[in-house]
Amino acid sequence: MSLGFKMAGFHPVATLDSFGPGTDTYRRNFPDVPPEHVICSDASAPNAIDDFLDATALKRGRVKVVVGGPPCQGFSVAGRVKLASLESKQNARKNPRFIEDPRNLLYKSFIEFVRHLQPEVVVIENVTGMLSYKNGAVVDEIKGTLKSIGYPECDHRVLNAADYGVPQMRRRVFFMAGKKGMKIAWPEPTHITRTGSDSLLPRTTRPHVTVWDAISDLPRISRPEKGDRLENSRRKYSSGPSCSFQRSMRGSLSHVENNITRWHRKKDLKVFKKMHNGDKWADLSDENRRMIGYSDKSFNDKWRRLPMDKPSWTVTSHLSRDGYMFIHPTQCRTISVREAARLQSFPDQFVFKGSRSAQFQQIGNAVPPLLAAAIARAVNKLLKRQHK
Repeated sequence: MSLGFKMAGFHPVATLDSFGPGTDTYRRNFPDVPPEHVICSDASAPNAIDDFLDATALKRGRVKVVVGGPPCQGFSVAGRVKLASLESKQNARKNPRFIEDPRNLLYKSFIEFVRHLQPEVVVIENVTGMLSYKNGAVVDEIKGTLKSIGYPECDHRVLNAADYGVPQMRRRVFFMAGKKGMKIAWPEPTHITRTGSDSLLPRTTRPHVTVWDAISDLPRISRPEKGDRLENSRRKYSSGPSCSFQRSMRGSLSHVENNITRWHRKKDLKVFKKMHNGDKWADLSDENRRMIGYSDKSFNDKWRRLPMDKPSWTVTSHLSRDGYMFIHPTQCRTISVREAARLQSFPDQFVFKGSRSAQFQQIGNAVPPLLAAAIARAVNKLLKRQHK
């Protein structure tokens, strides 16, 4: 989110995150933000807000925008099952207040930061599962709480990152809230699904960016081995840029970092060779599934080979533990950290810190910068109208 807002002309001044490698990455890529303003801490800790304000010296009303994506495990399918079990054990009410739910305490913490800082605009991102949770009670709770602390203008919308130039089908819900009198406006899509009549597209709308558009120029990794070190991740591009997306990602760089992936077992490589673009676990033969060790066809997305001519499916933080949902479309391996970053629209000059797993986790949890930039431009228009 910070990178997207910076791309749109905003100036990040401080951040807080509990994930150490993430704050290390932030310091590496936002050198204009004072190191003491990049805080690695739990937002729900008893003195988190006081410590943050002491370290940053930010005054009430001096920040234009506060953005955040509090953890969303309570709204995933697995998380909702766990919540239902918890509520049953505790004999919880039929519709417990969302902010009071023990799995969602960080939302309460985030809103407390907003209450203290009193920015002009607030932007929140989360998974779409939030919308149906408790029959929409979560949405009402968020809007009601924001209104109670000075943000009567509040709206939410589901945006697909692919519609804003990101080579990935990624649907997320965003909340935007402003002070009294602000008219919330959302960015118009700039990209749509490719068809056989692209010449008939409006001049302001382009086809979705595909996986091959995103990664085909990146260095070839011929044979990832167990024990490959992160220091070996800097490599020269394999070819010149072939499309505008690649040119925008590369800038003036001649080499790219973070281009490293996992090692693979020999039997995995044998099966990779037999998979076509877009194939998934259920498309494998019984023989191949037995070779790998899974026999249940219900694991449809256990293994998936990326398509070439479409955007990727959603990149998630599960990449930090298992990359087999993202098998390279032409090479017999799972995707590298840099390829995952490209699918999220991170420019190549943005370098990730931490272990390989930590890098994948940061990428999977991120808001795609190009989508964040589109939202930021809408926020900027909102602020300009307000101050006319």
